Amino acid sequence: DDDDDDDDMIDRPEEPRPVVANGDGAGPAPEQANPLADVLGGGLQAAHIALLQQVSRTGYQPFNKPTMFPLRLLLLIVLVSVTLYLLSTVGFILPASVGRYIISLWTGDVKIHEMYTLASGLYVCWAVGRLITGLTMWLPRGWNALSEKARECCILLLNTLLAAVFLFIIIPYLLGLLFEIVVVVPIRVTVDQSPLFFPWQEWALGVLHAKIICAVTVIGPQWWLRRALERVYLDGIRNLNIQYTIRRLAVPVITALLLALTIPYLLAKGFIPLLGLGFETEVYIERRIYPSLLFIIVSSVFLLFQIKQFKKLYEHIKNDKYLIGRRLVNYERQNARLEARDQPPPTLPPDHVPAPVNPI
Repeated sequence: DDDDDDDDMIDRPEEPRPVVANGDGAGPAPEQANPLADVLGGGLQAAHIALLQQVSRTGYQPFNKPTMFPLRLLLLIVLVSVTLYLLSTVGFILPASVGRYIISLWTGDVKIHEMYTLASGLYVCWAVGRLITGLTMWLPRGWNALSEKARECCILLLNTLLAAVFLFIIIPYLLGLLFEIVVVVPIRVTVDQSPLFFPWQEWALGVLHAKIICAVTVIGPQWWLRRALERVYLDGIRNLNIQYTIRRLAVPVITALLLALTIPYLLAKGFIPLLGLGFETEVYIERRIYPSLLFIIVSSVFLLFQIKQFKKLYEHIKNDKYLIGRRLVNYERQNARLEARDQPPPTLPPDHVPAPVNPI
C-alpha cells in the first residue's frame, strides 16, 4: 500500500498542448469543452447518461442546388411511374396469360374463371423462379452435387405425382360421383329421364366434399382415417412415405368408395331382374337403391351408437351406485335376497357322523 501511495505522489509531466497560430503569434491552443467533464463527478451513472445523450455537433453544410433541379425531379417521378406500371403489368398480365395458355391446353375452348387462370399462372411463375434460384445456388457446387440434387428432386416429384393421382384425382372423383348418384340424381332427375354425368363437375364436387370430410375427420375421434391423415400431414412433401400413403390411406378409401358404388348397382342389375318385377319397377329400384341403402346404413350406425351410449350410461350408473373400489356391494335382486332370507338352514341326516379331527 505504501508503494502505491508513493507512486500516486510522483509528479507526472504534463502533456504538451498543441500550438496554433493566431493573430498575436504562436500560442497554446484553447481548451475545448469536454461534455463528460461536468458529469465525471457524478459517478458512473452520470457518465453513462452523458454518453447516451451526447449529440455530435456538425458544422455548417451549405446546400448546393444542382442544375436543372425541376427537370430532374420531374424525370424521377416519370421513371418511378413507368417502373410501377411495368411491375404491375408483369405481375398481373404475365401470370394470367401463362395460366390461360396452360388451361387452354387442358380444357380447349371451354371458358374458365380468371381466378383459376391467374392462380395457375402465378404457380407456374413461382415454380420457374424457384428453379432458377435453385440452379444459381447449386451450380457453384459442381455438377456432381447438382446431378445428385436433381435425382432427389425427380424421385420426390414422382412420389408426389403418384400420391396426387390417388389423393387428388381418383378419390375426389369417386366421392363426387357417389354424391351425385346418392343425392343429386334422385332430387333433380325423374324416373322417366336418364341422368347425365360430367366428370369435371363430379371431380370439382368431390374436391369440395373431400376437404369437408378431412376437416371433420381431423377434429373427430381417434380412428384409422384420422391417424393416416395426421401422419401424411406431419410428413409433408419432402418426407412423403409413398408406401404408407397408398397402403394406409388411398387403398382403404378407394375400396370403400368402390364398394359403395358397385354393390347397389350389382343388386339392382343382377338380383332384382331375377324377381321378375317388371321394367318400370326395376328402373325405379335402380334409381332409389342408393339413397335407400344410405338411409339404412346411417340409421343402423345411429342405432348402434345409441345402444353403445346407453350401455355406457348403464355401466356408469351401476358403478356409481354399487361399486366400492373394485368390488360390487349389495348388488343383488330384491327377490333373491328375500328368498335367501326365508330359506331354513340346511339340516344334516340322522346317520351323519362327523369326520374325526386329527390333533395337531
